[in-house]
Amino acid sequence: MLNFIIGYLIVINILPMILIYVDYTFEIKIKEDVLMFIYFLIGLIGGGIGIILTSQMFNYRRDSKIIKRWIPLILFVQVVIALVIICKVNGWELFDFR
Repeated sequence: MLNFIIGYLIVINILPMILIYVDYTFEIKIKEDVLMFIYFLIGLIGGGIGIILTSQMFNYRRDSKIIKRWIPLILFVQVVIALVIICKVNGWELFDFR
C-alpha cells in the first residue's frame, strides 16, 4: 500500500511539472483562469509540491493568487492530515495533555 501511495504522489507531482514546462516553453493559448483551475485541482489531489517547485524553477506565474496563496495552504492542510493519520495508525499520542 505504501508503494502505491509513493508512486501516486510521484506521478501526480510530475504531471504539473510537464504542464508548466509545456505552457512555459510553447506558450499554449489557454485562458489563465482555466489553467489556474487545473493547477488548483491538481494541488487538491496531491500535486502541490510539483506546482510550487516548477513555478519556482521556471519563474512561472509566481504572482498568481492560486500558486502564491492557495497551493501552499492546501499543501499545509494535506501534511497536517497525513501526520494525524500516521499518528492514529501507529497509536502515537499526537498531543499529550496530562
